[in-house]
Amino acid sequence: MAKIQTLTLSHITYAYPDSPAPVFSDVSATFPPGWTGVVGDNGCGKSTLARIACGLIAPDAGSVTPRLTFAFCAQDAGLEPDMLYDFACDYSPDATRLRRMLNIDDDMPWRFGELSGGEQKKIQVAVALWRNPELLVIDEPTNHVDAACREQIRIALASYKGIGLLVSHDRMLLDALVTRCLCFEAGRAVMRPGTYSQAHAQAELERESIAHARAVAKSEEKRLHAEYVKRAEEASRSAAKRSARHLDPKDHDAKGRIQLAVYTGKDGVAGKLATRMEARVDRAHAATDSLRVEKRYEGDLWMDAAPNPRKTLLHLEPGIIPCGPDRMLELPDLYLGNVDHLGIRGPNGAGKTTLLHHIMTLLAQRESAGVGVRTLFMPQEIDEAEARSILDSVRLMPQAERGKLLSIVAQLDSSPERILAGDTVSSGELRKLMLARGILDAPELIVMDEPTNHLDIHSVEALERALAAFPGALVLVSHDDAFLTACCTRFLELSPGPTHTECRLL
Repeated sequence: MAKIQTLTLSHITYAYPDSPAPVFSDVSATFPPGWTGVVGDNGCGKSTLARIACGLIAPDAGSVTPRLTFAFCAQDAGLEPDMLYDFACDYSPDATRLRRMLNIDDDMPWRFGELSGGEQKKIQVAVALWRNPELLVIDEPTNHVDAACREQIRIALASYKGIGLLVSHDRMLLDALVTRCLCFEAGRAVMRPGTYSQAHAQAELERESIAHARAVAKSEEKRLHAEYVKRAEEASRSAAKRSARHLDPKDHDAKGRIQLAVYTGKDGVAGKLATRMEARVDRAHAATDSLRVEKRYEGDLWMDAAPNPRKTLLHLEPGIIPCGPDRMLELPDLYLGNVDHLGIRGPNGAGKTTLLHHIMTLLAQRESAGVGVRTLFMPQEIDEAEARSILDSVRLMPQAERGKLLSIVAQLDSSPERILAGDTVSSGELRKLMLARGILDAPELIVMDEPTNHLDIHSVEALERALAAFPGALVLVSHDDAFLTACCTRFLELSPGPTHTECRLL
């Protein structure tokens, strides 16, 4: 690697094709050597800014200096990295060290397409680090990985000495690696020093300070408006007193007093005071408007949902099913009740997704037999064609139905206007659209495979609240143990052995 430089982004503006407004405007940031976290809500432009930093896309305005050698590790774990086979053939000390650090067997790069998402992600990270670029961008590296794999990735990324941009919603990884955070919030990007937790705490202090200042400004605006109304009324009464229309034409004394008030200027005092007070009210209103507090939603998503009337939705009989070319999954004797929230946990490759597909097959068979359950299924990954289909279906919805769907999206902390503005949406926003569309059908059972993948931190919290409150049945696979524990009341542990994976109900 050449001598490390500082990367500077100056006044960057970018709008997606066919979007009426830029995703971000006039963003400036400086990135020194070391890891910088890039954090913010889904769809705010984090990945787009990272691509601009690499030179993969050009901004509509602004500059990036200097141009550095780079490696970009995208969100999609299934994308085969550039120079994969060069890495597979390299047994230099650096390549060997990375294989050992990330527990990558020699044959794994050659069968990349057969690997689990977590194993693919480790290889993506290994190849990016092996290239040793001046700028390394890692976009959501822990979406598909278990706890052991997450730790391996953390250790490997900590060894990098160049300029690193970590786009992530993984609070633990951010806290372990970054020394500063570029925070996208309320239409702006703010660089804050420290780990994610420190930057988040500072942002919350700023938010509370703004909320307090807004409350004070609102109170002052209300007080000034009341004073203005009072003075305007006084000016109106004064004007009425100055009128000579209703005086007796022979009452020369009263006419004289009115003329004297006009001549000395006393008649206009109340009006001038009211005018000045109106200007103060306008300034107070402008001050209130300038203090914006980012809105968060915590509404009830499940007002129309109810459990299936049957107490038992599914019986999973004991048996063995294939799980990959050389592994078998031992199924337990399991009954799924109509209000059960079942969490499934286990390491990468244990067979969690295989188990979900088996459950979906059994549900389809029951539906064919006339005992179906309204089910919302959210897979781990959504391909580009399906993503376009989902977005098109939302645009073609009747206005009232689309309004309900976008209201649900808003409660999951995304901007409905931003989602419908362009031809594409972020992976996190796509998941919210799928969930919202399913909620409109009043599901009785929800089956989800790693639903927190691609979701920002606030959205994970919103989804956690929503799933925990869901009145029907839930089957949930997740590597996020805190999320799983908050949403579920029963747990199925998958423990892989040499040839078989055992399922134990806890």
